[in-house]
Amino acid sequence: MFHYQDHLGSDVTIYFHKLPGEQDDVLVLPVFKDSWLFTKHSIRGIEFPGGKGESGESNIEAARRELYEETGGVADQFTFVADYVVESAERSFTKRVFQTEVTRLEERDHYFETEGPLLFKGDLLLEIQKESFSFFMRDEGMEQIVRHAFFINHTRQSGI
Repeated sequence: MFHYQDHLGSDVTIYFHKLPGEQDDVLVLPVFKDSWLFTKHSIRGIEFPGGKGESGESNIEAARRELYEETGGVADQFTFVADYVVESAERSFTKRVFQTEVTRLEERDHYFETEGPLLFKGDLLLEIQKESFSFFMRDEGMEQIVRHAFFINHTRQSGI
């Protein structure tokens, strides 16, 4: 567990185990070939795809839909990374975070509120600190989430 206050003053708690039930929102950390797949939100900047779940939709269904809508990415398997709870005066919510290996990118006519897919290679922890990235991406909690995703990948690849 990791607890902090974000730049908006909201209390955020990140859990590296699944909380009960489906969560309000999803975030996807996708990899396509050997690159990280991002999207550029029209207001916030570069970030991982994600958003609110729709009525009756599971978190994995929401993750699959958001990934496709915002990047054209198609993936089969989604691995749980974390749940994080944001408590603020405006809106309190829980977001489920997944990582996935994208099998293909499909070009779309419309990427909803984003400008479509962006691929990045290199040191993810350094990359997301750049000003062109959303303030959510530069958040200290995102660093914890990315580090945990790295740990999961290493553990899976090592067969531990």
